[in-house]
Amino acid sequence: MTLNPLSLHSEPYGSTGNIGDNFRRLLGAPTLDPLQTVIREAVQNIADASCSGVGPEILIRLRTLSDAQRDILRRFILAEIPEEPESSDRITAFLDADVPVVLEICDFGTVGLGGPTRSDRIPVGVDQTNFIDFLRNIGTARDTEQGGGTYGFGKVALYRASSCSTIIVDTLPHGAGPDGRRLIACHVGRSFEKPENGMRRRFTGRHWWGARDPADGIADPLMGSAASILADRLGLPERGSDGSGTSIMILGFLPGEDTLTATGNRIIETLLWNFWPRMMNDAPAKHRFHCRMMVEDRELPIPAPEELAPFDLLCNAMSAARARKGHDVRPIESLKPQKFLGTLAIEKGLRSPRRHLTEDEDFRLVPEQLHHIALMRPVELVVKYLKGNPYPDARLEWAGVFLASDEREVEQAFADSEPPAHDDWIPDNLPTRNEKLYVNVALKRLREISAEMGMEPIARRPEDGSGPPLARLAGRLGAVLENVSGDGAGQRRASSGSGGGRPARARASRPVFQRLEAGETGRVAVFVTEVSQDVRQSGEKLVASASVAIEGSALGAVDDTIGTPDVLSIRWLDGDAGTDGSELALGGREGRFEIFVRVPDDCAVTADADVITEAAT
Repeated sequence: MTLNPLSLHSEPYGSTGNIGDNFRRLLGAPTLDPLQTVIREAVQNIADASCSGVGPEILIRLRTLSDAQRDILRRFILAEIPEEPESSDRITAFLDADVPVVLEICDFGTVGLGGPTRSDRIPVGVDQTNFIDFLRNIGTARDTEQGGGTYGFGKVALYRASSCSTIIVDTLPHGAGPDGRRLIACHVGRSFEKPENGMRRRFTGRHWWGARDPADGIADPLMGSAASILADRLGLPERGSDGSGTSIMILGFLPGEDTLTATGNRIIETLLWNFWPRMMNDAPAKHRFHCRMMVEDRELPIPAPEELAPFDLLCNAMSAARARKGHDVRPIESLKPQKFLGTLAIEKGLRSPRRHLTEDEDFRLVPEQLHHIALMRPVELVVKYLKGNPYPDARLEWAGVFLASDEREVEQAFADSEPPAHDDWIPDNLPTRNEKLYVNVALKRLREISAEMGMEPIARRPEDGSGPPLARLAGRLGAVLENVSGDGAGQRRASSGSGGGRPARARASRPVFQRLEAGETGRVAVFVTEVSQDVRQSGEKLVASASVAIEGSALGAVDDTIGTPDVLSIRWLDGDAGTDGSELALGGREGRFEIFVRVPDDCAVTADADVITEAAT
């Protein structure tokens, strides 16, 4: 098949005016950086585009265009360049770049961008208008039940993420078959004007590349097999006859990190931070996201949120909020009028070691100590995190989930309170008294609870004997993670002095939790301690002990229904010495030692270690 270059159509002002280049300002002032914003907005739109009852597959890919793919852009897609000087310069700069990087956000199993391609030509009886809502219209109201937000505003973020404000959209509408494939390119630049027949003809700054309609010169999308061939030559993902969905290629994406892999990992962290409820293994089928992240031709692993701290704690809270039952689940209600506003679930536990996905601390989203409530509507997309008071003991953390009520009036109030970036709840945005009251009351109560959290003990003994046993409120150690290093051995205990660079007496540092393992008798917590010998190497034995952790302390006496944590073994990391049980003969050894502790069900544990010297034996 012979391919013909796409035609450029630059949108002129209509007789009654147009929105012009202020389109780029519609996103407002998001609280997130550009990368977080584009991922949030694009994935929220994907959520709204899901087919009924089925969660979408999402592929995000960062790659460098090959010379052949760039040639396809030059010859067949962006063959005509807009006349406006800044638009021309920016598009040309991308086409001539040494490293032309693109970001692709693709979804599968969604409805795609179907319906009419012209906003002024909608056949009677046609309700599906996704194509024109996304590519033609601006600020179209959402039409998805409990959707992520106003459909269309999120596309502004796509243009902002492009160095040349240009995207290519490849879509296969659900049920359309191969002939329904559509491809179009879009650019948003400055408004401009040029003389024409003695008049100043003005243009909005919006431009499309597609198949020109000979009747009016409008660029409609390239259709059918021609669209499929052009998409394939650009390297866009394949779509079979049942591969409905949309691929968006953002031209001239600026990573912000030294390598594309580093940016890819930051995208993974952004996905987890914003969409972990939808990535949970037990998320409802209609909500479940199946996500992949690729850099060039290599796929980066995306951890399950249940297996990565602190998302494991958030997942526990989410499960409790969905079920409306658990250790600490509270209904949030208004009194006048009497209305159930949503469910708050809180989980508490020891702070697990972090496996940082983002090396640059300035870009990290995940806090070192969690003390936040994730706010969300029934659609289960995180709107924002409400910070509360952290526990004074940095070894402890807490996580909350507030899931707003799915009652239509309440859900609508929270949805309408969101700004265009969907990253907050702002009651002042609401028109009616009741709507404002619902959101205000919920936020006020959540702020009160989050402020009280840091002053609460991590567990309390019920005086009336009801409720869960004391230790069951202690939270849990982290998720089961392989090859995750901890924070290193703890601070060494103070000594009275040293000689020759060694301590005055042989000693062991406070053990630091490293990871959980699956043992023959249940979960095993692994701690690391560092042993230092004195000049006489008088340390004879390393003795370890374990306790249930309550209120940030180690308590020996706990509820009778809870098992006792046992030290199973000790192993020397710098050699092959080891022993079963809680005592290891040192024989002059020093360095790092692992302590293996059996963890009773639903408990957090701490470990202690000491060195017995020859004088004490």
